[in-house]
Amino acid sequence: MIVTNTPAPDLALTNLAYCSHADLHGFSIPGTKFFLASIADSFVLSVSYPFYTAHESIRNGQIALNAIQRRHAKVSSGDTISVSRFIPPEYFDLALLSVELEFVKKGTKSEQVDAVLLAKHLKRDL
Repeated sequence: MIVTNTPAPDLALTNLAYCSHADLHGFSIPGTKFFLASIADSFVLSVSYPFYTAHESIRNGQIALNAIQRRHAKVSSGDTISVSRFIPPEYFDLALLSVELEFVKKGTKSEQVDAVLLAKHLKRDL
């Protein structure tokens, strides 16, 4: 797929990848409401269609990634990248999770993340 920028600034903060409505079904996980994509054989992202914004800007065959996602995939807007549906194997148990946190917007003040609270959220949601 061809990499493009997220179509609206607020979508860049969601950590989702975005595609056209026509391409979205190709990422659906059977029997669930999830859409997952393996990006550049490096990481997996949830995929969505930006229903409430200028979605016409994402054409068929394009994948919209935010700046951090593009940096991790080592691509720029306009590059071609491998994107495929990710279907978790049966009995898919998470054995190791590596988390990197970055602020998407640089603030003017020093901010900290409560590691204990973050761990509780990760355990609950994963």
